[in-house]
Amino acid sequence: MMTIKNILFLSLAYAVSNSAVACINSYAFEMGAGAITQEYAEEKLEETKAKIKTVEELNDYGVLLIFAHRYNDAIKIFKQLEKQHPNLAKTAANLGTAYELSGDLEKAKYWIAQGMQRDANIHQGSEWIHLKILDAQIQQKKDSKWIQTHDVLGLDFGISTVPKAKVQEIVFQNKHYDLDKILLDSEIQMDQRLRFVKHDPISAQIVFNMANIELTKYNTDNYTVDILYDRAKDLGYSNPQLLEKRKDYFLHSKWFQFKAFVFQLWQHLKKYFD
Repeated sequence: MMTIKNILFLSLAYAVSNSAVACINSYAFEMGAGAITQEYAEEKLEETKAKIKTVEELNDYGVLLIFAHRYNDAIKIFKQLEKQHPNLAKTAANLGTAYELSGDLEKAKYWIAQGMQRDANIHQGSEWIHLKILDAQIQQKKDSKWIQTHDVLGLDFGISTVPKAKVQEIVFQNKHYDLDKILLDSEIQMDQRLRFVKHDPISAQIVFNMANIELTKYNTDNYTVDILYDRAKDLGYSNPQLLEKRKDYFLHSKWFQFKAFVFQLWQHLKKYFD
């Protein structure tokens, strides 16, 4: 898996629309930051269409249609796949993504949930975040200020300069996700989503909380926290003043640097004695 730092840098180069996508499942193409651009997809469409012989090749043709921003055409392909070869997890997940990008959020929720039911490990088990994002998008359509008073995933780091994790675990559909798992799943989802986003307060909040988790765990490696806060700002995080306070705390607080040093030293010692 790519590091958060690489994902965020590469996503800046591939942010190509105001739409967002979090789960595209191919059999052949490399999915991930920097993999498929809209231009590449458009170039490969005719060549790929002419060679379709298998289920996998038809699925990947649909994937190219998504990356080419031909969402309605992609929906037709995945509906055809579902009819001819029902109950494939990738078909459901891709159909849900195509519906999301076309603006039909309710159908997107249905098909993403179907993908999860068919394969609990699809998209490395991170699709619960995709469903949470779809719910947030639906609420945002009803109330444009919803994101200012709600957390997409149900996290709470307070409003002080120093973040404190008031929620240590999220329970979703009887599964438990601690902060480490939430961070990992958020990284997986943002890996693709940020390539399709220029301004999105929902993604911004998730990236902001990724930085908060890293900060509470005293991660100072490669300035990951700094990069995450910057990306959240670029995406339009709803409380830029709080964001700047936390970024400044990470960069300039000697007390934080001391605590991070002690914490990391303790982690090394634990490994040594274990």
